[in-house]
Amino acid sequence: MNGKTPLDQAAFSAEIERRLREEATVTVLSRDGEVLQIVAGNQPIRIDLTRFYNAYAQAPEHLDLVYATLMRVIHQQTPPREANTFADVADRVMPMLKPIVLLNAVFEKKLPMLAYRPFLADLIITYVIDEPHSVAYINERHLERWGIGEHQLHERALANLAARTKDRATFLMTGEGVQRLIVANTQDGYDATRLLLPDLLASWQPQFPGKMVIGIPNRDFLIAFSDADEEILTSIAHQIQLDAAQREYGLTDQLFTIEHGEVREYRWE
Repeated sequence: MNGKTPLDQAAFSAEIERRLREEATVTVLSRDGEVLQIVAGNQPIRIDLTRFYNAYAQAPEHLDLVYATLMRVIHQQTPPREANTFADVADRVMPMLKPIVLLNAVFEKKLPMLAYRPFLADLIITYVIDEPHSVAYINERHLERWGIGEHQLHERALANLAARTKDRATFLMTGEGVQRLIVANTQDGYDATRLLLPDLLASWQPQFPGKMVIGIPNRDFLIAFSDADEEILTSIAHQIQLDAAQREYGLTDQLFTIEHGEVREYRWE
């Protein structure tokens, strides 16, 4: 890299992907912006390259060192996934909403099927082991080894998400009446997944005239707003549609609401 123009973030991510595809111990499933879905040690792993790019940007001449650090992190992540008991990882199990197409990549690579639960709007609830620089998807083999069912995994993951939300999540609340907006933008990877916390969402409902509508266009964004003003509803829904299609980590342009204490797809009247 000496004497060469430093890579921008997109080029850096592409270069890391290229290198990983040449690793005998790593299988690259996909790359979405700065997020790589890979398999190492027969375990699906999600790696966000943002931190590694930030390190590279400080010293572009040390690309090889940054890559070596990434490989060390990847291989260090493998042992926890081999935990013999659920208790070893229970405190770090989290749910994560993902597009259902993720299952296609797992199937095509003939990998162990992920533990998952169907949700709404072509989304599924996957389960991950949360770690400092990545997450590891939990698959059916983990459940067999741990001797637990999907229901137990789901309940523990939701409890962990609720606890993390209480301790760490930040919400921007602005406007009044039909202009009221509540935005989850904690940037911890679970903002959209907070749609799975109906008690939290229901606590917001009294602040909105009409129905409360919720959008999760991408992984790191959740917005709640009112449907009482058709112009505002249409404008926000259009922006959600654009963000779902154009932003990184896109999820869905489907809108949601809370009915009888449960999340439901929002239907336009």
